[in-house]
Amino acid sequence: MAKYRDGLDAVAQALAHRGRRSIISRLAEEAATSTDLSRLLGVGLPALQKHLDLLRRASMIASVKAGRTVTHTLRPTSLDPLDDWILTRKLFWQNQFDALADHLEDHR
Repeated sequence: MAKYRDGLDAVAQALAHRGRRSIISRLAEEAATSTDLSRLLGVGLPALQKHLDLLRRASMIASVKAGRTVTHTLRPTSLDPLDDWILTRKLFWQNQFDALADHLEDHR
C-alpha cells in the first residue's frame, strides 16, 4: 500500500472523531484555552490533551502557552489536502455524469 505524505491521512484521522470535529468548529469561531475545550467536550484535561496532540500532529491547530494557560488556534490551511482530494473526485464524477448525459441525449 502506498504511503502518502500529503497530510491527508492525518487530517482524515483527526476529523474521524466527533469531539475533535467539535474542537475544530469551536476554534473556527475564535481561539480557546484548554479549559474552554475540556468543558466543551466534557472531558478532563488529560483526555483533551490526547485529542489536541492528534490535531497538532495533523497541523490543524497551533498552541501557545502563556504561564499556565495554553491557548489554541485553528490553522485553516490544514484542511487544504482534504479539500483538494474531495474536489478532484467531485470533478471526476461530474465529468462522468455529464458525459453520460451527453451520450444519452445523443441516442434519444
